[in-house]
Amino acid sequence: MVHEQRTTELDKAFVYTYYGCMGKLPNTLKSSHHLTPKQKKFAEVMVAKWGQITKAEAVREAGYTPKRDNGASELGSKLTNPTKNPHVVRYMEKLRAAEAFKWEKDKLRSYKQFDRMREGAIEKNQFNAAINAEKSIGQMAGFFVNKSEVNVIGLEGMSREQLEKRLDELERKIGEGKNIIDAEAEIVETIKES
Repeated sequence: MVHEQRTTELDKAFVYTYYGCMGKLPNTLKSSHHLTPKQKKFAEVMVAKWGQITKAEAVREAGYTPKRDNGASELGSKLTNPTKNPHVVRYMEKLRAAEAFKWEKDKLRSYKQFDRMREGAIEKNQFNAAINAEKSIGQMAGFFVNKSEVNVIGLEGMSREQLEKRLDELERKIGEGKNIIDAEAEIVETIKES
């Protein structure tokens, strides 16, 4: 613990000495400890409402007040750009990983949620919704497996007997349509000039 504190203090001293004259730490060296409250709030909102909210909405919800019309979407893009704000992106990835671990680890929560949905649907006589919830529970438990089988047999997948049979079928089909072109052959004599 003492060694970790000393390393952190030495790191801070180095960064202060090296970048002290500039007054600002480059984003590539920043960690999640260097997030501003608004950056932290933006990342938390984006992860909490993943897929339900746009970057611009998350920017506004985090407390940013953009000056231009499209300023919120520009700022949202900058905050999620790993080149410009790697510390924000790393923090978002950390939050998403924790969220994913929580859901992967605790399947019981998902079972119970689907069960509550099923019961609520049954109470409202919405049997399609109840059946879908039950089916989802069964799929999670591994009772139902979606299986589809596609047979594609090309020439390379056929045995010699199968190839001969297929060629015979094609010859019969062609044989039925042989008279499509009615033409008679004419013998033409060529005269040689001497």
